[in-house]
Amino acid sequence: MSVSIYVDGTGGNYVGAVVEDGRLAEYRIEKKNKTVTTGSVFKGKVENVLEGMQAAFVNVGLEKNGYLSAGDMLMDKNDLGGDVLFPDFSELEEGDEIMVQAVKDPSGTKGVRLTANVSFAGRLVVYMPTVEFVGVSRKADEKQRIRLLKIAEELKPKKGGLIIRTAGALAAKSEIKRELTALKKQYEKIEEDFKTATAPALLYGEGNLAVRMIRDVWGENVDKFVIADKETFDEAADYAKRLGGDVAGKIKRYNGKTDMFTAFGLNTQVGELLGNKVKLESGAYLVIDTTEALVSIDVNTGSFVGTDNLEQTVYETNLLAAKEIARQIRLRNLSGIIIVDFIDMAEKEHRAAVVRELERELERDREKASVVGMTPLGLVEITRKKRRKGSESMLLKPCPYCQGSGFVQSNDYVVMRIRTGLLDLFADGYNNAIIDLNADICDFILSTKALRGDVEKIWKGKRVYMIPHRTYHQHFFLIKGDNSKVIDLPEKAVLLY
Repeated sequence: MSVSIYVDGTGGNYVGAVVEDGRLAEYRIEKKNKTVTTGSVFKGKVENVLEGMQAAFVNVGLEKNGYLSAGDMLMDKNDLGGDVLFPDFSELEEGDEIMVQAVKDPSGTKGVRLTANVSFAGRLVVYMPTVEFVGVSRKADEKQRIRLLKIAEELKPKKGGLIIRTAGALAAKSEIKRELTALKKQYEKIEEDFKTATAPALLYGEGNLAVRMIRDVWGENVDKFVIADKETFDEAADYAKRLGGDVAGKIKRYNGKTDMFTAFGLNTQVGELLGNKVKLESGAYLVIDTTEALVSIDVNTGSFVGTDNLEQTVYETNLLAAKEIARQIRLRNLSGIIIVDFIDMAEKEHRAAVVRELERELERDREKASVVGMTPLGLVEITRKKRRKGSESMLLKPCPYCQGSGFVQSNDYVVMRIRTGLLDLFADGYNNAIIDLNADICDFILSTKALRGDVEKIWKGKRVYMIPHRTYHQHFFLIKGDNSKVIDLPEKAVLLY
């Protein structure tokens, strides 16, 4: 598989893309002036401790206090010799100053999620100064795991632990040791800064998007890494030189005159993220809907007719869908609970094969995703860890008209509201009513003769004028009363009754 990485920091945002075999696999966009990213370390001040929730809210200098649960605290601070630096939750009090790390970006009304178990990721290894543990990436094969676990145990610091990442599987012991040493020095500096900083304070912020993509995405199958702007390129190149190896040689600067993402044919693929319908090559399609509680993905055969065997057609559709679903989860950064509604299959073997295909494709994902087997109705549950917001949070905003419901008011309901407004107006003693409203609603009232039944019964002898506006949203209208003998109206005004 061929992998290319692109980062553009020329505007007010960092934009990054990972392309696998010519198809967009990951897309990231974040503001340059963003105060916090996952991985940032703070000296925080405990604002309040909620015993009933087994949690605390910590002021880390952001708009909202961060959330720290008891499960994200150290179990025994004495093992690490920390006083205020790493307190046990049972001893945590308001006013305590503690070191915490962001593990999940703020979302909606929620502040940043915090942990006291800080960790520092390099390209090859993760250093965990507060946890006595050694481990190896779950993606390493059995032979690699045996070798890497031996290296991890040999390199383990006196205090703390480490995890060797997937990229470390092909690295020499000396490379892993060099990076671990650098991470330990980085943490030692943070410890020193903690002692002198005034809470709340940012002690450590991770590098720009390009640096983090080198750290998290880089692998032996990366063919090129292209960066659009000089500032981002220089910071990434400097980081790559410190890593050594062939990383620096593959990072290139884009010098074209047109937008980089347009030049490499990526903007069209990015535009597809704006819709909730994803077409498959066969003619089948997916419908992806995000709600407050979960993400639902529905599989439809669409125009795919397959063979004359219905079961085989459905099976082939579900296999194609499983591959694309795994890609869309990564691409859109879907997380939490994800429910997939595959098309019903009669054969048990087919259901198992589709689940295996989904699990196999999700192995490419760096975020941990777990798949629960398929039900007889074709439902599959996926849980995926959430660290940052989904792509749609930067590409889309809530609709100001539907308020996130996905629907707008029907013509009939708008007419009902207009009728209520007219009743209130005439009850106040007005003889004439002037309605400024959407042009399509005006046409609907005229063509369907809506409100006609109220003329004789309710407002006989009254006059109703409608003034259509093409710029008004469908649900918006204004009703005003006028008892003047002569009414000044525009030419487009229509006398309803």
